[in-house]
Amino acid sequence: MKMRHTVLTLVTAAVALAPASALAAAPGNGVWKGKIAYQGYDITFKVKNGRMTDVAARLLADCDRDGYTESMTLAPRGSFPIRDGRVQAKVKDRYDASTANYELDVRFTSSSATGWIREWDVVEGNGVVCDTLKRDFTAKRGG
Repeated sequence: MKMRHTVLTLVTAAVALAPASALAAAPGNGVWKGKIAYQGYDITFKVKNGRMTDVAARLLADCDRDGYTESMTLAPRGSFPIRDGRVQAKVKDRYDASTANYELDVRFTSSSATGWIREWDVVEGNGVVCDTLKRDFTAKRGG
């Protein structure tokens, strides 16, 4: 009886000391859909085998620093690993003389996600020409 109590105590202590991130629920595979805060535009992406893929979001951006906003669609290439229920990524996609810079910071539960996304574009010789700034969003699996 004493041996069983000792083993149970050790297992309980190990679970209590495990980092919270190790106990985080993995996001479910499938299509996720959500909305960009304050703008109401859509964001969609897929989760498969611990990776976030096929990100597409429609946002408002300030281009040419002219004070007017324009609607643009963000669609970074590639897939992003989900580690401890989170994606933190910085990606650059090159298009001729321009570069689209993306940042993602997303926290997942098994069926919901919250985070932010940003794109800013740079054209050689002109500097930053469009910037969405950080835009918060929420999404649900199967949304």
